[in-house]
Amino acid sequence: MKYNWRRWFRAFHRDIGYATVALVLAYSLSGLAVNHIEDWNPNYRMGEHAIAIGPLSGTLVEMEAQVIDRLAIDRRHVRGHFQETERQLRVFLDEGQEVLVDTVTGEGIRKTLSTRAVFFEVNALHLNNLKGIWTLVADVFAIALIVLAITGMTMMKGDRGFWGRGKYFVAGGLAIPVSAIVYMYWP
Repeated sequence: MKYNWRRWFRAFHRDIGYATVALVLAYSLSGLAVNHIEDWNPNYRMGEHAIAIGPLSGTLVEMEAQVIDRLAIDRRHVRGHFQETERQLRVFLDEGQEVLVDTVTGEGIRKTLSTRAVFFEVNALHLNNLKGIWTLVADVFAIALIVLAITGMTMMKGDRGFWGRGKYFVAGGLAIPVSAIVYMYWP
């Protein structure tokens, strides 16, 4: 009896493909986002909101306390303050957030930072920010991708297999990273 390894490769390819669909989509979405990091921050969204908290009075420390109280800011997130002009007070918060307020009118701007739904989470997975068990999951996923590549490349035979038209597609796919490496390191 002849051993039909192509049948097994098709079965492995199909089942591993099903099992990795969610991770392929997550890593692909994250990859697209991170590729364009010069154009936007895929993890965070900066927002500016107009505020009106009423006039401030007293020392700089007292005015900072009034801003914190009137905006219900958790004091643990306050990093300091700075009086830019005679009328402008800036209160610094965690992660680049801040409040800029006119001390006479109490009007100003609050700059906030919020995570982008989905992108923040998939980027954390892709960049392995979780460490620990996620490193094992990422390694198993990488091995699964290698198995998918090998089984996908070799499971067909004849003119539609690797030794038919497949070798041209593999060569074309290989030419892309090789060309990029040559371009990067060629004198």
